[in-house]
Amino acid sequence: MNRALESKVALITGSTRGIGLSIAQSFARAGARIIISSRKAEACARVRDSLVAEGLEAIALPCHVGKPEELQRLVDGTIQAYGRLDLVVANAALNPVLAPLQELTEETWSRVLDVNLTSTWRLAKLTLPHLAAGGGGAMVLISSIASLIASRGDGGIYAISKAGENHLARQLAMEWGRRNVRVNVIAPGATRTDMIRNVPAETIALLERRTPLGRLAEPADIAAIALFLASDAARHVTGQVLVADGGFTLDAAR
Repeated sequence: MNRALESKVALITGSTRGIGLSIAQSFARAGARIIISSRKAEACARVRDSLVAEGLEAIALPCHVGKPEELQRLVDGTIQAYGRLDLVVANAALNPVLAPLQELTEETWSRVLDVNLTSTWRLAKLTLPHLAAGGGGAMVLISSIASLIASRGDGGIYAISKAGENHLARQLAMEWGRRNVRVNVIAPGATRTDMIRNVPAETIALLERRTPLGRLAEPADIAAIALFLASDAARHVTGQVLVADGGFTLDAAR
């Protein structure tokens, strides 16, 4: 069994389903003590209990990342429980509307940027000092290949928020590197999570045909990359955006 994160304390937002859940499971099985967090207390408790049933260590601290006071309670609760923090994964995000920028309301623009970008900055402000105080650590941001390419008119605000997150990671990596804190980004392509459960089968088939590896990612594929970035195997990697899309973005002529 890979114990690359033995005794590390890892806070993972949006960790009750999909990619976040898979990362939480991967980190816990690698020896980390996990803080499960999402908006719903019941979902957090369910995931915590499933990890504990495996003999792993986890606590549940619900949090809406778009609310600064809840983020503060999340970090305070983590330190109260474990006295330290070594790893942070910023996975929680939303994509509430598919519409051209011209059709967005000010409210939607602000909401998406606040939850997807500003909350990640707030989380970094609250957590990176703890990582540095413990001798160093790693933060991983979950972005998207949407941050790298313009969409054809229906997903622009989500892509913009994620592009901002990419550069936020670069800037944080520059500012915190001398304190042995690493910050990196994973930009997944289409991944088999609840977010695509309503996507028509023919659309999924088209995505698979356009992907050189011939398949969509599984959450475990992304979790494996997060585990690498959080571990000492990536101790000389910081400020990077690691694309995990099966080669989808290689074809600029799509």
